[in-house]
Amino acid sequence: MKRLSPEAFARARRFLKTEARPVDRARFEYRFERASAEHVLPELARFQNEDGGLGRALEPDLRTPSSSALATGLGLRVLKELECPANHRMVRRAVAYLVATYDASERVWRVAPPDTNAFPHAPWWHDEGGSLAQRFGGFRIIPRALLVGLLWHFSAAVPAGWLNEVTADAVRCIETVEVLGEGGGSDLEYAIGLAQTQGLPQHYQQRLIARMREAIPVVTVRDPGQWGSYCVTPLRVVPSPRSLGADLIADALQAHLDYEIEHQSPAGTWDPTWTWGNSYPEMWEQAKLEWRGHLTLETLTALRAFGRMTAVHEFTAWHTKPAQAG
Repeated sequence: MKRLSPEAFARARRFLKTEARPVDRARFEYRFERASAEHVLPELARFQNEDGGLGRALEPDLRTPSSSALATGLGLRVLKELECPANHRMVRRAVAYLVATYDASERVWRVAPPDTNAFPHAPWWHDEGGSLAQRFGGFRIIPRALLVGLLWHFSAAVPAGWLNEVTADAVRCIETVEVLGEGGGSDLEYAIGLAQTQGLPQHYQQRLIARMREAIPVVTVRDPGQWGSYCVTPLRVVPSPRSLGADLIADALQAHLDYEIEHQSPAGTWDPTWTWGNSYPEMWEQAKLEWRGHLTLETLTALRAFGRMTAVHEFTAWHTKPAQAG
């Protein structure tokens, strides 16, 4: 069993402290160096717009400054990790944005805003004649499962009664969709996060847990030869030993942890396994740098959660539990 050495950790820390986005640097300091939540909040606030939603390339592949359901969900996930209450101003504004932009006729949120094509973006975010909705299954899991879980977490800020209706449809969809984990597995990740959400009514939780335990062993990619591509890797599905499904893919998780330690770059980073192809090559370099910071932070967090660091020192003090989706 391999462990990340202090020297390897130091390389990752150096990168995060000098080249990562300020928000990822602050989150690293919160998780690993006992920084406060107030240290992170101003950096996250830079991504929140006047309408309460988040955008501004918080998701590095989606560069529009406009708010999106996806970026708002990702921002709320950080606010959840920081243990912000439902009455926190950033939370209240983000939740209000989601309530206002919900498509009641379709019972979904559009994942990315209509002006996405006007700004640099990854090819999969491009929309021509409704292609985005087709690519993302009518938005019935992405981003809905992510958002529903977060809205239950911050339910005190959500209109009473409305959330239960949204949840019922989301859970039915997750139960009946033919395949979970297509592409890189964000649909499965978000569904697992929803299943693990504290406050989610038990009858929904039980149904989702049963579906997740059925799906995880089937769709998780166990072949190390594929882990260098964008796929449903073990740690993508189960980022900590406390995560749902850890017992189902235990051997694959240990092998993947070894793999990640072996594949740290000389600069100390873990890099994206995807590209934008020929789209916006200059902006892709910026997005790739931003992804490096995010992925390096998440990989360090997973390695520590699984006890894969060689020593406890001043930079590995555990501030709080690892963030989980939902």
